[in-house]
Amino acid sequence: MAIIFGGAGLALNNFSSPDAYYIYPAQDVITGAEPVLDLTGRVEVSRGVIDERTAVLVVIGQSLSVNEVPTPYVPIHGSAIDQLNIYDGKLYRAKDPLLGINVSGGTVTSQRGTWMLRMADKLVADGHFDRVIIVPMAVGNTRVEQWADSASPPYLFNKINVVGLRLRDAGLPCTAIMWGQGESDTIANTSQASYAASLKRVIAEFNHAIPNCPILVAQESYYYGNTSAAVLAAQASVVNNTTVFAGENVDLISSSGRYDNTHLNEAGADQRATLAVAALEVALGI
Repeated sequence: MAIIFGGAGLALNNFSSPDAYYIYPAQDVITGAEPVLDLTGRVEVSRGVIDERTAVLVVIGQSLSVNEVPTPYVPIHGSAIDQLNIYDGKLYRAKDPLLGINVSGGTVTSQRGTWMLRMADKLVADGHFDRVIIVPMAVGNTRVEQWADSASPPYLFNKINVVGLRLRDAGLPCTAIMWGQGESDTIANTSQASYAASLKRVIAEFNHAIPNCPILVAQESYYYGNTSAAVLAAQASVVNNTTVFAGENVDLISSSGRYDNTHLNEAGADQRATLAVAALEVALGI
């Protein structure tokens, strides 16, 4: 499959009011969800040339996709890896902890890392792209129904349109949207039908706000050694291999790759990054 590259109009991006960019403070509802926003030491970068050799990857999910790896990762190809901060709409050289997402198991000043910079490094090292722009929007300790709910705090559903607006304003296309969530629904014993219904609503909103961008859905349910057959089945059920593809199977990462038998340590983060690159290769035909 060829990557769909270009500037399809964003269906919800006719808003001009500043309210359209408002992100409800998730920390008012979810303990520890305060995003990293301090720009000290951050390097703003220009949009530059955006072409088929540039990957723009939106990452949505819960704590495994925030700043939760015990140590920051310093990319080998750091000059080729940037991030879009969804809170101010600006591009920065990507640096752990990433901006706009919270720190799991710490405070906003904690120096923790992500699997995403590892993934970006591998995509460049493997020759798939010359530049990778990460757009992180995950929030720790969230259930799928919270991402699908537009009427209740913390209004995570509305973040999807904010990200669409930020991409539009920055002049960025979308290469892929990567969904990685499920642990909280393992805890909640969410049924397959309920999880699938919520995830379909999330996917529909992405299709509305960021049309024609492939969506990868990870297999992700592992929580302290337990997995959920219902959550995994729901995640698999939305894959159609046309617009929605199978993402990385995070549940393959054993306890040795998790510092507390749930969250990823450095080895687990590297394993997830490798799995994610393989999933992108299949979904995007690269």
